Amino acid sequence: MTEYKKREMEIRKRMKEVEERSKEHEILDTLKKCQRNWDYKKFNSKSKEQQQSIVYELLYTAQNSPSKQYESYFDLYYTADREVIQEISRYTWGTTHRRTPPANWRNSQANASIYIIWVAKEPETTLNCNADGTLKDNTHHERWLNAYVSIGISMGLTARAAVKMGMVTGFNKSHNDINGDDFWEKKLGILDEINAGTKKIAYGLGIGYQQYTKSRWVSDDTELMIGAANGSKITLTEQDIHPRTGFKMRKAKIVDIKNRANEIEIDPYGVEHMLPENTNILINGWRERKIKVTEIKWE
Repeated sequence: MTEYKKREMEIRKRMKEVEERSKEHEILDTLKKCQRNWDYKKFNSKSKEQQQSIVYELLYTAQNSPSKQYESYFDLYYTADREVIQEISRYTWGTTHRRTPPANWRNSQANASIYIIWVAKEPETTLNCNADGTLKDNTHHERWLNAYVSIGISMGLTARAAVKMGMVTGFNKSHNDINGDDFWEKKLGILDEINAGTKKIAYGLGIGYQQYTKSRWVSDDTELMIGAANGSKITLTEQDIHPRTGFKMRKAKIVDIKNRANEIEIDPYGVEHMLPENTNILINGWRERKIKVTEIKWE
């Protein structure tokens, strides 16, 4: 092989490495952006076999992600049924619109073509021990920390797999009820485990295709909740105490802002709210995140 040919091959190798790194950066740049509107037609245009294959790959990634001691710290609940997702997405209040006066939107990232929920749980095994060699009980607080770390790893890898397949994602933590109806706990069939303290609904991930005709932060949902800045412990019926948890309830009112720009609505506390012109949901991606990177050196 000539010297010229060797140099040419080395240049091509370096160019390929640069291209691969660039693709990885593109994946991360897409992954960190929360999608709030979805192109359902694009997903539905795929055959049932293609849809099932996509869901299988995502669930395989979620289920086979690393965890401490390779223990089972969470369960997965999922759906790709449009009617089911439309129903459960109604119970995702929590995206703050304003703090003063308080108002919030539904987390429309949940109303995707595929929705996966990670539920933290006490694992069936006990492989972590104390300093004296005795086993840590599964109720130990560090066991729950392990659960959330494991969920974070699983969610990140699943979202990355989705982006590599050409889709976009939206993370969501709002799985609340209305009027204390325990919607999510009952829908997932885990109310007894929740009451027993052995399971906790953690996070959800919406997956699908973006609407290229809209910015990613524009929601198709035109309903706004006024009277509350998040969706936790909400009552629309003047309840005072949550029937299961015993926490104090926050009164709220749901209004449709469609064709009502700048009109005034009164919340249950008698506070005036000027209705917004659109459903643009605030994003934080423009902020500089101060994540420090420090090399550990040998002294």
